Amino acid sequence: MSPDSPDSPDSPDIPRPIGEIAQGPSAFEQFLDRNQRNLVILTILIALAAAAWVVYHGIVRSREHSAGAELSKAEDMAALQSVVKDHAGTAAADSAQVLLAARQWQEGQQDAAITTLKSFIAANPKHPARPTAQASLGSKLQIQGKLADAKKVFQEIDEDPAARYLAPYALLSLGDMARAAGETAQATKFYQKAKTDYPDSSFSNAIAQRISMLQAQMPVEIEPPPASAAPSSTAVPQTPGAAPAVSAAPEPAAPDADVPPVNNPYLNEPGAKPGDKAEVPATPPGAPAPVQGKPEAPRSDAATPPAAPAAGSPTTPSKP
Repeated sequence: MSPDSPDSPDSPDIPRPIGEIAQGPSAFEQFLDRNQRNLVILTILIALAAAAWVVYHGIVRSREHSAGAELSKAEDMAALQSVVKDHAGTAAADSAQVLLAARQWQEGQQDAAITTLKSFIAANPKHPARPTAQASLGSKLQIQGKLADAKKVFQEIDEDPAARYLAPYALLSLGDMARAAGETAQATKFYQKAKTDYPDSSFSNAIAQRISMLQAQMPVEIEPPPASAAPSSTAVPQTPGAAPAVSAAPEPAAPDADVPPVNNPYLNEPGAKPGDKAEVPATPPGAPAPVQGKPEAPRSDAATPPAAPAAGSPTTPSKP
């Protein structure tokens, strides 16, 4: 039989199946059957981990809430120290360290305050209050005269992008320390950087004043004028225990004011005014009348009065 015959098994006219349909379980089902126990254990572990995370998160939130409540009620140094000790690791305990340093400084424990701030800064590099603690530490070191340490802290603030809001204060403090040391050029550099890099900061007015003070010129010194002789004043005697007398300036006399009386019987007449002629008093009885006008020359027939005897010469009285 030829291959082209219709009855031949190799004939193309005979239909043949494309593929066989498998009747057994699929590969995924076989995987589940083989790993069913492991999958159940893994599911249980995931559920336990989720539950543990929820429980841990709840515990952490409870601790933070409790620490925050204790911090809000802390009013003295002992309460702040209790928050730091009993709630270590919480954000409230870290914030309590900054407040504790401020309280220690107020009560005169300056070295303890600086130690507290240094401890907080070293243990919390990413804490939001770290720049504030650095600025507080720098200012306290500057007050104590530890200028080298203070400069280092302020330079760290200037170089930290997270502390940008305090960088103008740090530059202002660096400029003040340089100006106090007589380093005018260095002080100007710090002030100008603060003015250029942070023109809208709250320290802009203070920075502008510092720059104006550096640019101002000192006044020229001149010799003082010679001291004029003070007018001599008559000292007024003071009574012991009495208040000092205050001399009032004399008021100018009015043009028509009466002339004050003087010790002169010819001028002590009521109503006398400057320029009036003094009246001649009346001649007393028995006295010769005063001669008015020009005095007359003595007559030749008038008797000449006797001359007075010389002093020391004996005089003999004449007998009648």
